[in-house]
Amino acid sequence: YNCVGFRNYKYFFLLLFYSALACHFIVWTMLESVKDSVSIEGSEAPFIKMFMLLFGETLAAFLGILVTGFWLFHIWLMVKAMTTIEFCEKKTKEKVSLDESSVSIYDRGLIGNMQAVLGDNLLFALLPCNPPFGTGLYFFHNDVASDTAMRRKLRADASYGTSRNRDECIVP
Repeated sequence: YNCVGFRNYKYFFLLLFYSALACHFIVWTMLESVKDSVSIEGSEAPFIKMFMLLFGETLAAFLGILVTGFWLFHIWLMVKAMTTIEFCEKKTKEKVSLDESSVSIYDRGLIGNMQAVLGDNLLFALLPCNPPFGTGLYFFHNDVASDTAMRRKLRADASYGTSRNRDECIVP
């Protein structure tokens, strides 16, 4: 079961983006205040002020790094046209080759994948409006017969457990 569904994935993606942006803004704008409070000349600053500034800077930096990494992971998923469940399932299976591990039948190319997540009009991609087209029940996908890497994977899956030679198994 997926808690981030078709209709709210764009908003989840934007939440990660704006959270990372806010954390980085806090870190880089507070840096001068933290330097001033812990410097030798600024030692007149009360301990609680130094502690709070240093604590806020550390917390913002730590959360910024975590959220930025999570957001970059979701950018990678968007580019590959994968969900987190598909990513986890592919990690647990044996990989036949590098080409087959990154193939998704729902891949529309870079711009098409971005439109599938962020909406058809990329001018509104970073705004919480213009959701992606569709109902979330049916998706566009590539023709499996034309994709050679996927055909090899289907051929390997079809021959699993049979006594026939792998090259003899033909997938239409």
